Amino acid sequence: MSNFGEAASPRIDPQQLQDFLAVVEHGSITAAAAYRFTGTSSVSQSIARLERRVGGKLFNRGRAGATLTARGRNFIDPARDALAALDRLVIDSESVLSAFPHLSVATTASLADDPTAVLLGALRTKVPNLRITISDPPGSSVSDAIHPVMAGTADVAIMESPPTGVPGARIVRLPDHNLRLVCPPGTPAPVDGVFVGEDLMRIGLVVAPRFETSDVYRHLRSIEPRIDHAFVMRSQHRDAFADFAYEGIGAVILELSSAERASQRGCTVGEILELPPRKIAAVARDGQNTQIVEHFLRLCAEQSVREP
Repeated sequence: MSNFGEAASPRIDPQQLQDFLAVVEHGSITAAAAYRFTGTSSVSQSIARLERRVGGKLFNRGRAGATLTARGRNFIDPARDALAALDRLVIDSESVLSAFPHLSVATTASLADDPTAVLLGALRTKVPNLRITISDPPGSSVSDAIHPVMAGTADVAIMESPPTGVPGARIVRLPDHNLRLVCPPGTPAPVDGVFVGEDLMRIGLVVAPRFETSDVYRHLRSIEPRIDHAFVMRSQHRDAFADFAYEGIGAVILELSSAERASQRGCTVGEILELPPRKIAAVARDGQNTQIVEHFLRLCAEQSVREP
């Protein structure tokens, strides 16, 4: 007979699987703890309990980090499958018992209004009882938006600079964003409507977190190596970027429709020299999705076909 409060045969906690996959993806317990917003001791103890439950080591720990053992490599797919199954169970239970299906989305602030809000609005029109959770993915790079999806903590990610060839990932391209530079009222219009690197240095830029990991930043740096010195403010409040430009704080880079609205308020708007469109995609797990996720991905694909 087990002691009070102890299970005779302890089951694997989903958190242990999430911690395990975080270590796999990030290469060390310390990095996994930072990603999971918890302490290293918590992740270490979670992995130790999981190893006791499965009957052997999953990682070899060393100065270089945590490397998978053969048992650990064989455990990756079952761990992901188990988390996906739990997710489907929760969502399917909500659909059957409460008639409130759920969709969890990971995306950065720069994409929260367009295309994320547009797509979710279209989805909820078709599924009025849908419940939605949007989260800002942890991490310091725009590419980190994929990690909650692959770890099973989000159903889908809306992200810029989508990766290619990610095993187990399903990627649906969305229409590109044409970007414009929005400057404070009274800023002289650029020659031929195109701002160059010297203009950016003179006017100053307001940027968002993770900006230095974006394709836009890499392009700006290619036309103006000193671009880092042009940053006058950093803010995660993307919904206020047009206001920052309007009030004279600095220039902001906005999607075309938002830039056109700012122009109507009196801001000076123009292109940036040879700036390519921002590429965007919806990313989900491949072949392990609920009906709601599949419905959402179909909407994404339809939008991509409709818009040039």
